[in-house]
Amino acid sequence: MSNRYRALWISDVHLGSRDSEPQRLADFLAQNSADTVYLVGDIFDMKAVSQGRGSWCHASSLLLEMLSDLSTRVPEIIYVPGNHDAPMRSWAGKRLGNIRIEREWTHTAADGKRYWVTHGDQFEHHIEIHPVSYHIGDHSYYLMLRINRWINYWRGRFDKPWWSLANHVKNRVNAARRMMNKFEEVAIRETGRRGFDGVICGHIHRAGIRHSAARDQAITYANCGDWVDSMTAVVEEKDGALNILHWHRAPKIARIMTEAVAA
Repeated sequence: MSNRYRALWISDVHLGSRDSEPQRLADFLAQNSADTVYLVGDIFDMKAVSQGRGSWCHASSLLLEMLSDLSTRVPEIIYVPGNHDAPMRSWAGKRLGNIRIEREWTHTAADGKRYWVTHGDQFEHHIEIHPVSYHIGDHSYYLMLRINRWINYWRGRFDKPWWSLANHVKNRVNAARRMMNKFEEVAIRETGRRGFDGVICGHIHRAGIRHSAARDQAITYANCGDWVDSMTAVVEEKDGALNILHWHRAPKIARIMTEAVAA
């Protein structure tokens, strides 16, 4: 039975990269729906393609067909591009079929709270990171994703759920934790400055919901996570509450994707 939410946010799918998991997202979308769906950036990885690191598979094409079909069945799909699909930002204010493209968006929840929807790459510009450290961290992350594919291949053979090596490491390395926490603090501060009750973003591939304060105002920070590593999404329940959904089960790709596109 499909779960229905008031709103659903996904980000960092990175279609076109070798690390994308379109079959898992297809499985998730086949089982979870919403009145409003937000694509919060880096849905495509145009950077990977331009740098020769791209890989487009049949599952990616089927997922696009599934999203296109979904856009005809839900009241609204809003696509807020990120830094890896930045060329799509030039389409802001236009529609791609039934999908509305915007640079950012304001979502009003059932409880009246106003959430700023943005990919979040702009917050990174306020964090001081040494270029060498950034370069090493970036390459280390992609290496962990490669290793993770093999780990989860064998876990799947033994009916074990998806496990994230990168998240395991990020949560235990002090420098990584400090950078992630700083990102959240910058996002919360800027959200308060703009007068929103909360922000829903992606970019750093770490899902989470955090309640804090800025300018004597309660602020909710929510991050969608990603679909290359953590397999997570943010949802709004009917009462306006935000939750994180983790989708770690192994997908039955042939059945799920074929039925979803044919429906």
